[in-house]
Amino acid sequence: MKRFILVLFLLAVSTVLLSIPLYSYKMSGVVVFRSLGIKIKPFFEYDEVEVKDYFPFEPELITVREGRKKLILIHGIAPKEVDEKLGFYKKSMIDTFKEIMPDDVGIYFFLYPSLSVDLQYSSKKLIELTDSFKEIYVYAHSMGGILLRYALQDKEFSRKVKKVIFAGTPHIGSPLAQLIFLKTSILNFFTTPKVELIKRALLLANFFNGYILAPNYKYLIFGKKFPPIPDYIKRVNFVGRLEVSVETIDDILKSNPIYFTGLYFLKYIVDNIYPENSIFLENDGMVPVFSATQDSDINFIFYGADHADLAMRRDIIEKAAEFFGFIGEGV
Repeated sequence: MKRFILVLFLLAVSTVLLSIPLYSYKMSGVVVFRSLGIKIKPFFEYDEVEVKDYFPFEPELITVREGRKKLILIHGIAPKEVDEKLGFYKKSMIDTFKEIMPDDVGIYFFLYPSLSVDLQYSSKKLIELTDSFKEIYVYAHSMGGILLRYALQDKEFSRKVKKVIFAGTPHIGSPLAQLIFLKTSILNFFTTPKVELIKRALLLANFFNGYILAPNYKYLIFGKKFPPIPDYIKRVNFVGRLEVSVETIDDILKSNPIYFTGLYFLKYIVDNIYPENSIFLENDGMVPVFSATQDSDINFIFYGADHADLAMRRDIIEKAAEFFGFIGEGV
């Protein structure tokens, strides 16, 4: 039996190194839609399909700087990963934390293939790569928090974890994943205003590299259950609530304008698809407040903050430093 389990594990490891087809749908030479490992029946016009082999990279722990205290950053799903494994989103997260955290805090960035490799595999690599650490603080953004939940099932690892911030983590998923995983062939048969809105949203988000249809969006489907968080883990949820008002305008001006525009458009889609009393209407442009506030008794809600802000906005990261006890009295 042990040998059989070992064979299965080795097989799982080997699949990480295997290629997966990347489909690029083009119109007059311009890419209008991409999908990874999933061939679709397009709901849009195109005249060419280009297929390339994409090789997921091995997870690694990047040492941003050494320090006595160990802070691990875990990023979320990254659509541009098929073009560059360390893109603007990840670099911005690293740079902001490096700037904000005190010099005695060691910063380590867990870089993993977020689009197509099982989170269970990546979580095992996280455990292995931090084996020499005695105490760990973790800031997990978006799907990175789901990956961490798998890692926390390892008792030796979880006992090392002093504090965790789940930032915009969809603890019970997001309704946007349902739209992403909607069978695109179905969209060809409906022309209602809501369906047309979904079509435009998918095309625009894909065109601007805001998303790519990929297997790991399955982890974001609303209602999906994940491994429990051990009771002894000290944790807090950082939650964004994207809304435009006189009270939030100063905070919105701190946001990256490109990310804000894209995420506010996604919020517009949700606002127009779901009924007025829906729990999905309060969100950060990606994850509903209802989902991001699960599984913790402490929730910091940042009004006017979008999903990307939770990874890179200065005042939010300063609040993280306080919670960890790196500055001030801690929480």
